[in-house]
This record gives sequence, structure tokens and C-alpha cells, in this order.
Amino acid sequence: MTFIRKLLVLTITLIVGFWLGTSGILNGTTVGNWMNTIVSYLPSSGDFDRLDLSFDQTPFINNSFTLPSSSSNDEELEAPSVSSDQADDIDVDLIENTIIRLVNELRDEQGVGTLTSNDMLRSAATIRAIETEELFSHTRPDGSDAFAVFDEEGIHYPYRVAGENLGMATHYLSDEEMAELIFNGWVESEGHYENMIRPDFEEIGVGVHYDGEYLYATQLFGTQR
Repeated sequence: MTFIRKLLVLTITLIVGFWLGTSGILNGTTVGNWMNTIVSYLPSSGDFDRLDLSFDQTPFINNSFTLPSSSSNDEELEAPSVSSDQADDIDVDLIENTIIRLVNELRDEQGVGTLTSNDMLRSAATIRAIETEELFSHTRPDGSDAFAVFDEEGIHYPYRVAGENLGMATHYLSDEEMAELIFNGWVESEGHYENMIRPDFEEIGVGVHYDGEYLYATQLFGTQR
């Protein structure tokens, strides 16, 4: 018998044996017990489903809180330029604009009015995106709350209501697809979704940070006094 024929016979034998072992026909026999033992060590389709679901899953912090403004200075200031150290590795504008476009498409579908991009919110959101590499939380690394970012030098946003969404994911797709991935994660989270369609928000700023592996994105929503 040639090698190919031997291989063919072995393959057929394994297929038939596997079928017998999974069908239960040989249950109770020595051969059946031996086959069941082998089958028990093989991954089931459910195992593969769980593996797929855990692949590149992203933690999303649920947040829909708002705070009254503590700022009393109404002077018009130019938003400071804030950028990530790794910004050259990604198209920041593309990611930010894609997220804003998707949010406004969602709001338009819900009939709650679209949001206007605000440079101050964008600068504050970029600071928050950079901070979430150190601490992925609505508490800032210094222990203050998220909206303390509006007290940073050069940041001026006298808000009546404000909200924050955070997201992060391993960067393994194109920049536009990564924006869609994080946006979809927010849509699937009740608190994030409520922020994105909240009728009394009028403006939005999106900040993005990339550390070479993970993409961090922050949405800041607000309505000025």
C-alpha cells in the first residue's frame, strides 16, 4: 500500500471513528468509552464562540452624569492645541470626525438634533484621552472628577450640563474602522448611548490618544450657559 493510500485510509478511519464517538452508538462499550475520552478533549463549537467573543473586547465605562458649571469667567478664549505623543501614527482628524459623524447620524435618526463640534471640548477631551492611558476612569489621575479638566489652563467651557464617554480598544483595524468599533461599543452600552442621544446636549468634542497599541477615545458633551 502506497503512502497516499495509507494516509487516505487513516483519514477515513479517524472521520468514522469521530462520528461513532459523537453519535453515541458505541456508548457503554470499551471502544465507545475510549472515543468519548478523545472527544472530551476537543474544543466544541461553543468554545470557539466564546473565543470569538473575547477577542479584542474593549472595556467601556458607563457614564451619563452631569454637573453644574463652577466657572464664572465668560471671556472668549482660543482653545489650546493638545496632541497625543503618538498622534503621528494615526489619523487623529479622521477618527474624531468619523465619531462625530456617527453620533450625529444616530441623533438625526432619533430626532434629537445634531451636535456642533466645539474646539474647547475637543481640547479637553484630548487631555482626558491621554489621561485614560494612566487611569481608565471618570476619575482623573490626580483624584479629581472628569469635569475638573475644564479648570485646566487655557480650557474655558462654562457649561450648564456636560457628559463624558470613554472608550479604548486594541488598534488592529484601519483608523476609520477603529472609530466605528469604539462608537458601536458606546451604542451597545446604555449609559454611553443615552449620552449620545441626550436632547439637551448641543455640542461635542472628541479626543483621541494612541500609545502604540491601544487607541483611547473620549467624547465630551456639553451645553453652555
